[in-house]
Amino acid sequence: MRSFEIDARARRAIDRFNAVMQPELDKLLRRYAGAPVAEVRAELAKVWGANAGKALPEPYLTTWATSISNGDRVRLS
Repeated sequence: MRSFEIDARARRAIDRFNAVMQPELDKLLRRYAGAPVAEVRAELAKVWGANAGKALPEPYLTTWATSISNGDRVRLS
């Protein structure tokens, strides 16, 4: 199996995106912990789309919405 490496330019772009998106995910956690998954899912889709310019694909959308609903932090890396 071949190893995949991200070049420095791509890593900087990922880091910049994560620096913007992580606080948004943390806000969702504070606001929606304990809320129904469907409600969290709709808000997560809206926030992600507004910041990324495209939809968060499944299964991430549902998995992350479930985590937030359960009060668990989604951490980007």
